[in-house]
Amino acid sequence: MSDYKRVYKVIVVGEGGVGKTTLIKRYVTGQFANSKTTIGVSFAIATVNLNGLTVKMQIWDLGGEERFRTLLPSFCKGAQAAIVVFDQSRFSTFLALPEWIELVKKNTSNIPIILVGSKSDLVTGNPYGDQIEVLVKKYGLKEFLPVSSKTGFNIDNVFTEIAVSLTS
Repeated sequence: MSDYKRVYKVIVVGEGGVGKTTLIKRYVTGQFANSKTTIGVSFAIATVNLNGLTVKMQIWDLGGEERFRTLLPSFCKGAQAAIVVFDQSRFSTFLALPEWIELVKKNTSNIPIILVGSKSDLVTGNPYGDQIEVLVKKYGLKEFLPVSSKTGFNIDNVFTEIAVSLTS
């Protein structure tokens, strides 16, 4: 018997190679494993327990390669939350964030978006200074969370924050 009231669709987007699949696998399995390029889209099911309420999420991992971009608008349909990921050790992925955020905003209905900076274990401190805060404010994002799929740093917090935003 299930106590889930509903299953929420959460999309995870960002440039190819930023660590989207690894982030999801780390959360769902608790294990770190380098991943291959996602071809098109894949998904996983995860649950978060919030003070006795179980939130079930279907997490859609959208391939970031240029050749999959035409598919992305249709996969955004029906999403109730989004995680936009960039690689903190690759500035080019930070520069691409406006394109990803706009893609999500254009193809969804004012859903909560969390910005995630992956690979925190490869950088020292905040290499982007105020630029992240400016981006979060400009686009009305819920928040920014740095993570490391390798060490597990902040991984649970990303999905807990998404669950909180889905149920509030």
